Amino acid sequence: MKSKIKLGDVIEVIAGRTDERGKRGEVIKVIPKTHRVVVQGVNIRKKHQRQVQQQNKTIAPGIIELEGPMHISNVMLVCPNCDEATRVGLERDEDNKPLRVCRSCGEPVD
Repeated sequence: MKSKIKLGDVIEVIAGRTDERGKRGEVIKVIPKTHRVVVQGVNIRKKHQRQVQQQNKTIAPGIIELEGPMHISNVMLVCPNCDEATRVGLERDEDNKPLRVCRSCGEPVD
């Protein structure tokens, strides 16, 4: 199944942990094989990093905060026209290319 959420879209979290619900962010990675997305500033995880030396580069040790992936069903696309979290429909344009359309206002998202 093809995802209706793409890289660079602004989304809103609609399900999951209570402190994450309602947050908005930009999609920085889409993982279609597992139906997951990584959203900037949402689902923050901490990773304990060990110091590593590779070819004159040193990676500093410490605790790094990373965005973790979340399931695509827990997010909704925010329409740039009506600024609401909405469902997305697919329609065809004159050249028979698929267009993503906002279900609330009916305007194309792309």
